Amino acid sequence: MKGTWRLFISFLLIGSLCLSFWGCGGSVARYNPGPSGTPTDLVVIETGDGNVTLGWSEAFNAAAYNVYYSTSPGVTKFTGTKFGTTTATNAIVTGLENDTQYYFVVTAVNSSGESGVSNEVSATPAVPGPIAQTDLTGIWRFNILVSGTTSGWMRGTLTVDDAGAVTINPFSDNAGGTTAPDYLFPTLRVNPTGQVRDALSVDDTLFKGVLGGFQRKLIVGTLTTEAGSHLFIILQKHDPAVTFSASGDIAGFGKDAGGSRGFSYSQISSGSLEEWEFAVGQIGQKAPYEVQYSDFINPSGTQMPGSDPLSPDTKVSSMSISSSGVVTEARGTSDGIPAPTAYIAEGYMSDDKSLIVGVDTDSVSPGKYVMRIYGMVNIIAYDANSFSLSDLAGSYSIESLIVGTTTMTASGILSADGATGAVAFDSYQDSTGNTTPPDGFTLAITSDGILSSVADATLHGKMAYNKDVVVCTKTETAGVYSLSVALKSYLEE
Repeated sequence: MKGTWRLFISFLLIGSLCLSFWGCGGSVARYNPGPSGTPTDLVVIETGDGNVTLGWSEAFNAAAYNVYYSTSPGVTKFTGTKFGTTTATNAIVTGLENDTQYYFVVTAVNSSGESGVSNEVSATPAVPGPIAQTDLTGIWRFNILVSGTTSGWMRGTLTVDDAGAVTINPFSDNAGGTTAPDYLFPTLRVNPTGQVRDALSVDDTLFKGVLGGFQRKLIVGTLTTEAGSHLFIILQKHDPAVTFSASGDIAGFGKDAGGSRGFSYSQISSGSLEEWEFAVGQIGQKAPYEVQYSDFINPSGTQMPGSDPLSPDTKVSSMSISSSGVVTEARGTSDGIPAPTAYIAEGYMSDDKSLIVGVDTDSVSPGKYVMRIYGMVNIIAYDANSFSLSDLAGSYSIESLIVGTTTMTASGILSADGATGAVAFDSYQDSTGNTTPPDGFTLAITSDGILSSVADATLHGKMAYNKDVVVCTKTETAGVYSLSVALKSYLEE
């Protein structure tokens, strides 16, 4: 009998414990699930007409997720607008205004409460345009100038597959490296308005750029590493079926067919000497296709190459090109005459034969690294192509590298008036978070597409042959220099 009572009492105790543990039909999680983890790896999957699609990694112990957004950075649970709650690890945020930049965060929730916010991402919804992911698929050759905590250059070739996955081969840098860093283009995605992003990035510090030009074969962008280095990046799409030759694509045409092949170049440097450089020159008709300069400007006042008063027509460098479009610049035949301090040992000519982009190490200033962009003035014999202010008219996406006493990158949208040459920023953001746009300015243009500013003698540039790209250098303030590349909007097609 005693054993029976002991068994009965045990059942009562167990029942009492169960009731206190579970409650009236409730669950353990309802009362003590423990805090949920914070969502990570928030990314913008795509933007659309009034909406933005987000994705993120699953958080530990999360029952659901809240999505918050704002038109100002630094979104919190208290300053942001709560869009809604979802049990999925993705959401389409609707009801947004097109062409307005939004900032997003996500939190995890369960019956114990709400987690902290995820990393913040930004995106701008827009009416879909004609640009598609297939525009990225293929082979791209890239040049990168590195400034900031470390300086140098990188170049190589990458292939983008239909899903946006990237393979880089070959790769080289100023230190002799042949393996690209992990943060460089693990994947690339483009939205309908031409914004190109590394879709695996967890914040705005990694690659962001714009696909532009009417042929959609040029990407200009920036990347800030965790270590604080700023990368200015230019990618040129290349079709292996396009071939090149020195006589057809580098050499001048001779006096009986239009004269020399003219060009200008815009350059920015990082490292031991940080400044811009702008030059105008021409290439001769016969091998070794020697270069002669007629204008050469930089803040440090370097003597113009070949400017020997006893030999004013001296050629101081020469150019050659491979059948795949790799351009090589070399020392000319005139020893003792001032020459360029940097030669581009491996630059890439665009498939339309109008641009050459290259990076290299300066041969005179140790630790000085340069990015140089050549714009061709004439690319065929008796070339009738010419420029006027009306060619500037339109909207542009602009990417800039700023070096010197201040080092950063910047991007924005600007508009140019084709009647007056007046240029104004519609939006702007730099890598410090500043969104106050620079002052507007007014441009003048020659028939060769050479650009200058009516009020700023430090601004020099060139409109590309196809009138869809503008490259400029200038002094921002004392000791601060910039290189900017502006791509005309696809809406101007």
